[in-house]
Amino acid sequence: MRQIEFTAPGIPHEVVACAEVPDPSAPGLNEILVRVRAFPINPADLLTLRGIYPRPNEDTRALGNEAVGEVAATGDGVKDLVVGDRVMLLSLNNWRELRRVKRQEVIKLSSRGDIIRQCGIKVNPATAHLLLTGFVTLKAGDWIIQDAANSGVGRLVIQFARIAGIRTVNVVRRLELANELKTLGGDVVVPDGGDLRQRVAAATNGAALALGFDCVGGAAAGRLASCLGNGGTLVVYGAMSGEQIAVDPALIVFGDLCVRGLWLTRYLTAMPAHQVVSLYEFLDKTMIAGDLVSGIDSVFRAEDIKSAVDRASQPGLDGKVVVRFD
Repeated sequence: MRQIEFTAPGIPHEVVACAEVPDPSAPGLNEILVRVRAFPINPADLLTLRGIYPRPNEDTRALGNEAVGEVAATGDGVKDLVVGDRVMLLSLNNWRELRRVKRQEVIKLSSRGDIIRQCGIKVNPATAHLLLTGFVTLKAGDWIIQDAANSGVGRLVIQFARIAGIRTVNVVRRLELANELKTLGGDVVVPDGGDLRQRVAAATNGAALALGFDCVGGAAAGRLASCLGNGGTLVVYGAMSGEQIAVDPALIVFGDLCVRGLWLTRYLTAMPAHQVVSLYEFLDKTMIAGDLVSGIDSVFRAEDIKSAVDRASQPGLDGKVVVRFD
């Protein structure tokens, strides 16, 4: 079978490779064999290739956060899945043509969905939904603020917020994105900059912002935090700049700012199994219903993984780079 792997960290498209490795053995008790059909390349995967993101299992060359495929075989004890069922892999190291996993390590998905879009359901939609629901209780009419609003997660935050009646301030580097983000449901789109707090206050008529999402880090995180009201919560879920967050201590001491982190892998591990299943069933149904728009930049074959990773490393993409095992 084919496996996407790397032996040492470095420049992502230079260190990644598509290799032939032995097939896994037949599934055992309460196990299934999954034939992987497609997977997206996420920023976390690129950071893993660079050696920045932690690897839960250092004993394997494989990598990959997300993948969707079909059940190829079932072991004894598996009663609720049959060959041909479409499933999403919850485990890591998924960029392999065949994966032998425990039954509880997959979520059944609808076969009616577009598999190219479904293969990205695990990370971005779940992250966006948990950002809005997992930290502060929000109600219709409340305001939140986020940076990197044009990112995959940022666009999904806008759409989930629109569905819930939550209003969004969306910070971007390029203001020409404003109309596109407003079409998705964004209420306010502002460029980042030194006077961000004043411009956000003017655009929201001084509304109290209780929640902010940062995935940039550095000074941008500090500017975002300054826009939050007393007792506000800043959730950090990434660091695209590669810089440590720079938040004014006065916001924490005198403004009672709370800074939290969201690492999806840890969050899902801590969730009861039935809640994880419910989350992804909800996300799958929402996507199939057409309530969420997620862009696809390009689709590559597994053999072209170097080109795919190089493409995914480029700035300004308007959608996911997806790789198929054909």
